[in-house]
Amino acid sequence: MSKDVVRQMVLDAGMGYLATCEGDQPRVRAMMPILREDGTLLAATFPNTRKIPQIKKNPKFEMCFVDRKLSHCRFEGTAAVSDDKALKEELWNKQMMLRQFFSGPGDPAFVLIVFSPKRVTMMDIGQKGYAEVKW
Repeated sequence: MSKDVVRQMVLDAGMGYLATCEGDQPRVRAMMPILREDGTLLAATFPNTRKIPQIKKNPKFEMCFVDRKLSHCRFEGTAAVSDDKALKEELWNKQMMLRQFFSGPGDPAFVLIVFSPKRVTMMDIGQKGYAEVKW
């Protein structure tokens, strides 16, 4: 599998499913991140969501994307809340859906999460296992 195939899948899927932990209970929710050239994912959230304290307590995450053909890729690594203005601008300029929720990258309710994958795997429909994607 190549990075380009993964990039296309993330674009096609649009929505990823983020898993964090709260104690010993996994928590999953839909998110719309962008995938950067370096393999990191950027997403916006609100400051009062449960995922913020979950990430601060345990930064490990997994995010799964599924396309219309049921092929899927998984990103696993660590997440962090960031105030990086340049990354907020990048996300704002590439993720048009944010305009429904925030007034701009400087909106105090706009919280940036940076997902840094340590491992990316993908399975095309019909395959019997995951292939690792080197970034």
